[in-house]
Amino acid sequence: MNEEILNIIKENSQSHKYENNTATNISELVHVSRNEVATILKTLVARHVLMKIEERPAYYIDKQVFENEYNMKIEQDVFKSLDLLLNQSHQSVRDFDKLIGHDGSLSDLINQCKATIAYPPDGLPMMLYGPTGTGKSFIAKLAYEYAKNQNLLEAQGKFIAVNCSEYANNPELLTANLFGYVKGAFTGAEKDKAGLIELANGGVLFLDEVHNLKAECQEKLFQFMDQSIYHRVGDNETWYTSKVRLILATTENPEKVLLKTLQRRIPMTITVPSLQQRGMQEKVQLIYSMFKEEEERLHKKISISTKAYNILLSHEFPGNIGGLKSCVQSCCINSLFQENDEGDMLIQLKSLPNSILNDITEKSAVYTSASEYIKIDDLQNFIHKEKNIIRLNEELMKHYKECVQRIINEEQCIERCRDTVWKYFDSTLIYKEQEQQKDFYQNGIQHILDLVAGQYKFEVTNNDILSVCSYLNAYTKDYHSFRNWSVKNNEVVETFYSFMKQHYHREYSISEEIGKYLSSYLDMDVLPMAMITFIFYFQSLKKDDTYQKRAGVILAHGFSTASSIADAVNKFLGKYVFDAIDMPVNVDMNSVLQQLNSYMKKLGKTEELFLLVDMGSLEEIYKGLHLDNVNVGIINNISTKTALEIGNGILQNRAMEDIFKDVVAYSSTSYHIERNRQKEKVILCSCASGVGTAEKLKQIMEDSLPLQSEISVRVYDYNELVEKGMNSTLFDDYHVLCVIGTLNPNIEQMNFVPIEDLIINDCLGELDNYLEDSMTIEQLQDFKKNILKNFSLSNIMNSLTILNPNKLLEHVADAIDRLQIALDFNFSNNTCFGLYVHISCLIERQVMQKEIEIYPDMNIFEKEHALFISYIKESFKDVENFYRVTIPIAEIGYIYDYVRNDKNFIERGFSI
Repeated sequence: MNEEILNIIKENSQSHKYENNTATNISELVHVSRNEVATILKTLVARHVLMKIEERPAYYIDKQVFENEYNMKIEQDVFKSLDLLLNQSHQSVRDFDKLIGHDGSLSDLINQCKATIAYPPDGLPMMLYGPTGTGKSFIAKLAYEYAKNQNLLEAQGKFIAVNCSEYANNPELLTANLFGYVKGAFTGAEKDKAGLIELANGGVLFLDEVHNLKAECQEKLFQFMDQSIYHRVGDNETWYTSKVRLILATTENPEKVLLKTLQRRIPMTITVPSLQQRGMQEKVQLIYSMFKEEEERLHKKISISTKAYNILLSHEFPGNIGGLKSCVQSCCINSLFQENDEGDMLIQLKSLPNSILNDITEKSAVYTSASEYIKIDDLQNFIHKEKNIIRLNEELMKHYKECVQRIINEEQCIERCRDTVWKYFDSTLIYKEQEQQKDFYQNGIQHILDLVAGQYKFEVTNNDILSVCSYLNAYTKDYHSFRNWSVKNNEVVETFYSFMKQHYHREYSISEEIGKYLSSYLDMDVLPMAMITFIFYFQSLKKDDTYQKRAGVILAHGFSTASSIADAVNKFLGKYVFDAIDMPVNVDMNSVLQQLNSYMKKLGKTEELFLLVDMGSLEEIYKGLHLDNVNVGIINNISTKTALEIGNGILQNRAMEDIFKDVVAYSSTSYHIERNRQKEKVILCSCASGVGTAEKLKQIMEDSLPLQSEISVRVYDYNELVEKGMNSTLFDDYHVLCVIGTLNPNIEQMNFVPIEDLIINDCLGELDNYLEDSMTIEQLQDFKKNILKNFSLSNIMNSLTILNPNKLLEHVADAIDRLQIALDFNFSNNTCFGLYVHISCLIERQVMQKEIEIYPDMNIFEKEHALFISYIKESFKDVENFYRVTIPIAEIGYIYDYVRNDKNFIERGFSI
């Protein structure tokens, strides 16, 4: 048995069909249970006969076959991925592979460096531009090594580096050192001397901090770059030549510090990202490699406390990689004699430099981290070797396979896949990556998404554009890996793609359209798995109001009859109007209804559904639909012509009955309309403190509503509510019972409940009046009990802000006391409580850099209420200093609205 299994694995290993060597595949070939095969494979790995690749599913490689092919000895038996095994089989790490991030954020940068230094016949000058400590000198040295390894340089070619900042006060000496000089050229020039350009002949000359070059030196340099000739200092007659590749570096904007004539001779400026832009994964890798270097230097193992580790991860080092390295070395110096029982050197919080310790605030994660230690070797576990975009593919494929195997149902599969996709896209916005490639895509992607959004009626935000750009940046960067993965999983990907087309025709069409544009505009080959990712992403994008209110679906028998009609009509109309459901010819009515009901679940809050069918009893179809507050119009014997007529009517916002009557007048069709639409009852949360505050208030209100309540809670922008009042389409769509918020928008015919009244229980009688027709007596009593429980000041503060509520309230209360003294009158309790909440949310927004920028007639307010503004600035000075924020004029405007609505203010006739 062992021999038979070994022969199968050996044969697949020789032909590189490693993925066929899974326990499941082998068990089918040898007709033995999978568990028995797995046991045999485990034994063969333990005997060092096989190597195990821990991918999903795991597979095995004949160790001797692999070692013979790559002419090397492999000590390890288990590898996380095939890439890690192949990395061991390659030559020792060379040139750019030494650079952390070479396969991540720096991959584009490396490709630019390689192309520039290798450009025929003798390379081209390049400029490395980036902040201090980002590794520009190291990159230049690696570019030289790359050129050496590729035989682009002469055998004796050297790497000559000069830091121009060392000559900032003596530009003549720099010129002499660069170009050389002759005897007697200046005092002290006792003999002829070759310059650095001559010494670098056949190699690379690296000029760091090149912005320190004076204009005369720059002129000499660009003359040399043009013709490879130059004069030595003191000899304007003799021309010297040198064939040298030039790399320049600067921390200053080249366009501002270099002569235009020199700039034009540097065709490639490469932006080197800051440490912050490199992302968390690469920061972990850098920390690991730096501590490993110190371990080797000190001949000691190092362990780091989770508190210190979290600070190193979260701190923004002004010196970038250089600053991080300096910090790591300081930690080791400060902990040199701190050891645990195992002899490991311990890096603790106190080991960090004072400059970093002094910067730690109460908000830092260090105060909540457990006091545990991580061995430096264990940091490797935090470094994802597999590319993020491939992990995304694997996760999506895992959910789909679970669906196929009936471990989860289709609805769970879709939900898990959608969550997975959104987590991936969220991460692209949380961690900044190198923006260079994204900028290249951004205009093109924005144009494409604008075109498609207009056609398919969905809204695109700037974050959507950035997210898609980031995904495509990773996709093109890792295209080779992505394509290899797709080939390996081709069969499952195809069925997955068909599954998505069947269930999400609209999003499938959007992705197809974007794929075509990407191909024609940006010359990108978008593979099906990328299209599947787009389908899940676009599934969650907000549709515009028109699409939300009216939706159309064509249902027809045949392989693609409905799809063909829908696609033709949508393209002709230039808008996405119809979804499609294709049904097999011999399908029964129950299957039709199952598909329809599944589709209707996805409609959200659609008010009208136009259902176009090719045949069948309208009554029979209607009776099987699970209708919920949607007007449904069903018309049969559909054709492309009638679909086009109905689509036109939908776009023109004509009444459903009028559209159907016109169609029936010239065709042999019939229709039925069932009206079920009712306005949803809602409580509205709308806060001058911002949509974020309203969202959190919504959560508290939802927690307070009794079970089985038919009332929902929604959020609405305060400024829009004030501007549109009862004319807002919101009041057409919903029956608004009352508005709850931090500041009264003062709209007639609208019930308003201030949040401070809920806190001091001053409005429960009003709530009875507003909600008595929408709740039973028992539900109303439960609701008021929950209000009393959930709307204490401490609960509200804990829910509405992430800051320390006790400390925040203390600061805000002191500031409000100072403001009352300045204004010379006392606020009512309601105003005080309202201001506590409003200003606390205001401070949080400032800390999170999400301040409100709009206040009605802000310029007029600033002119007419300069005294009040000065009172606020003086009263809240300590708050601003403590939280390092500035309260802008727009925010002061809303504080003013609170104060002027205070009953004491009104009664005494104050004016500020």
